Amino acid sequence: MHVHTVDSDGTKTHEAIAAIAAEVGLDFVLFADHMTLQSLHEGKEGYIGETLALIGYEHNDHDDCNHYLIFGHDEVFPASMRAAEYVAAAAEKGALGIMAHPDEMRGRDARFRSYPWTDWDVEGFDGLEIWNQMSEWMENLKFYNQILMLFSPRKWLRAPTARILRKWDELNMTRKVAGIASVDAHGFLYRAGPLHLTIFPYKVQFKSLRTHLILDEPLSKDVGRAKAQVYRAIRACRVFVSNYRWGEARDFRVEAVNSSVSAVPGDDIKLDKDTLLSVSAPLQGRIRVIADGKLLVEQRGKMLEYRVSRPGAYRVEVYRGDKGWIFSNHIHVRPQ
Repeated sequence: MHVHTVDSDGTKTHEAIAAIAAEVGLDFVLFADHMTLQSLHEGKEGYIGETLALIGYEHNDHDDCNHYLIFGHDEVFPASMRAAEYVAAAAEKGALGIMAHPDEMRGRDARFRSYPWTDWDVEGFDGLEIWNQMSEWMENLKFYNQILMLFSPRKWLRAPTARILRKWDELNMTRKVAGIASVDAHGFLYRAGPLHLTIFPYKVQFKSLRTHLILDEPLSKDVGRAKAQVYRAIRACRVFVSNYRWGEARDFRVEAVNSSVSAVPGDDIKLDKDTLLSVSAPLQGRIRVIADGKLLVEQRGKMLEYRVSRPGAYRVEVYRGDKGWIFSNHIHVRPQ
């Protein structure tokens, strides 16, 4: 998710990037160039091989903050709008809206300035990026490590920040807000004297942070239906995110089960005496259960079962070593 092309500040075309995504086996890729839907109007949305390429755009305010990913609307809102206005306008049009890199902490006068989210009073957004690849990489970039980071960019991704996870948990204590992972891919060309290097080539980025959808049926081959499936799953928080660098995560499962029904991320379930949270990871890791922002249990292995005793917004984290691997969206356990 969150891929830039030559329509704004990326370095490859939609067709070339989608072909790379298909080559590495992605089911979908979501483009979001800055303040343009040119390629959408040119009919470039659709399947490239087995990969669904969908096109939205990235909006920002006049201070170049409050970047917002908007999908499912065919016009760019006026550049003069404030954050509260374009968030509300997107919601009114039924578009999917996601806060981009909301917790960037680099100084405005730093070598690479930050573009944080500053207006937390807005209403109508569907989700936020809990993990943005370019944001974390650039925040870790120092003079003494830049050469190593240029040549092994995926190695330096650790996990979503504690501050954004805390904010995400707080939001989910009052309503459902999706948490996604984005690559924020540009394919930047870095020049230092005779050294010319593409930072995070698209193919490398497509092997790192991923957003996984939990669907009721396979992704349709009809573009219109598939598009609706993708946006509906994200809006419903039926997703989990992973860093592919530490292992393929598509077989990860988490569900809450009571005496009559089961629930996956994004679902609600009523608490009873039999309510159980069950986690299955494809590889060994450190599994953590979080409820309303508080750690309840931590266990090493591939499986975990936890007896749920109180209502709350429950999610799961899996670490491999000290690196974040999988982060589920919340299952909301309601009072009986």
